[in-house]
Amino acid sequence: MTDRVAIQALVQSAYLARMQGDLDKVMSYFHPKCRFHLMGAPEVGPACRPQSGCEAVREHMAGLIRTFTFSKFETLDLIVEGDRAAHRWRADVTFVPTGRTRNFEALDIVVFEDGKVRDITQFTDTAGVMQLGAA
Repeated sequence: MTDRVAIQALVQSAYLARMQGDLDKVMSYFHPKCRFHLMGAPEVGPACRPQSGCEAVREHMAGLIRTFTFSKFETLDLIVEGDRAAHRWRADVTFVPTGRTRNFEALDIVVFEDGKVRDITQFTDTAGVMQLGAA
């Protein structure tokens, strides 16, 4: 999948599904051999451990969707080159158990295969995420 317009549409649709908290829809965009990695020190928390395969990614996404909601989502940059995209975005992130909200920016490096998301490596302020989720 190297069609820039198709990749841009897929990215926008997938992030809309995440904003809506629709796990099934989110997972419909993933390749069967997908991988998701929120970059950060794994000892900080399980969210920073890479997840491989649809079952593991689905379980991880389900936990993220249950725990963090997004609002005021905004794409800042979306660069597509071949089968890769760099998506820089900003959103208000709410930690569901406490209702605390904080604004975050993130950069996702996305690799596509067979018209699906094969790999996402996400960079954000993981220390800030951990603070948001602290008791």
